Amino acid sequence: MNPKRRHIRRWGAVLIAAVAQCAGCSQLIDPNVPEPIHPYVEPKLGGDYLLYRPSSYDRTKAWPLVVVCHSTFPDSPAAQIRRWTELAEDRGLLVVAPKLDSPTRWMRRDVDKQLALLRRDEERILATIDNVRAGHTVSRYRVFIHGYSGGTCTALHVGLRNPTLFRAISLAEPKFKSGYMADADDGIDAYQPVYVTSSVSDSIGGDHGGSSVDWLRHHGCDVREGTGGKHRAAGDAVAFYGDVVRRQPMVFIRAFAPDPSLPLEFQFKLGCSVEPARFHWTFGDGGESPVAEPVHVYDRPGTYRITAIVADTDGGSLQRSVDLEVPRGRLTPTRAESP
Repeated sequence: MNPKRRHIRRWGAVLIAAVAQCAGCSQLIDPNVPEPIHPYVEPKLGGDYLLYRPSSYDRTKAWPLVVVCHSTFPDSPAAQIRRWTELAEDRGLLVVAPKLDSPTRWMRRDVDKQLALLRRDEERILATIDNVRAGHTVSRYRVFIHGYSGGTCTALHVGLRNPTLFRAISLAEPKFKSGYMADADDGIDAYQPVYVTSSVSDSIGGDHGGSSVDWLRHHGCDVREGTGGKHRAAGDAVAFYGDVVRRQPMVFIRAFAPDPSLPLEFQFKLGCSVEPARFHWTFGDGGESPVAEPVHVYDRPGTYRITAIVADTDGGSLQRSVDLEVPRGRLTPTRAESP
């Protein structure tokens, strides 16, 4: 038999078996874990996604959430989430795998068309997270995004554009085109770490891992590297997430004008993954404040460096800085440092 025809017949049999197994069912069974994988449709955009919730789930606790971005065919949301279910069960993770359009034939696609699909998948992923949060208790400071192969551009694009949502990004065996990051490099937050794992054969197939690492470093990202194949990718990513949570508290600043008639007046708020005890704000124009959520009025438009120093209950302190464009209200993150 022709090898190509044999390959098509084999995958056809797999698909038929999967349909037969799931016909009339509202869930997928993974024999390696006690709970089923649940299919859902988020109501805002009608996007399909799969969710695994571990048997130890307790709604009174805040749970980590990992968003998994699948690659091109024959990969799929079902194939990807099955690589995570045992880890999710053992480590206590909610794992969600949305159905995406941007990984499909991504190497052959015009840049503008691909960017349009990436933006649409970004909307789907954000809507999926909102829907998961509506029915589950998700930790505000432990949401992560992971991409495998053709899904790495999706994970990186969405993760970099939403640094206050995603604590960290992980990419396994990346397929990378810098042009697909054209609207993700503006305002990159160097406080958000990115973990890239490549297989030994990556350099033979185009060195996409090296290209992605070079691009991330050029744009000031906190990038870390590892090696390993697809079967280790989920475990390596979870180990990376755990290290980030232990060693790098999440701190971010929000700023907005509470009264449209006063465009030079801004309200500041701080998000922090540790319990804050004291605050010290500087607003870039000589003004300071010790309160948690200060309001500050600027004399004139301009760009100002905002810095918040937070003392935690254990006696440590964290420092976070952003540049604020007044009155536009646009924030540009800068590297967080210890004071």
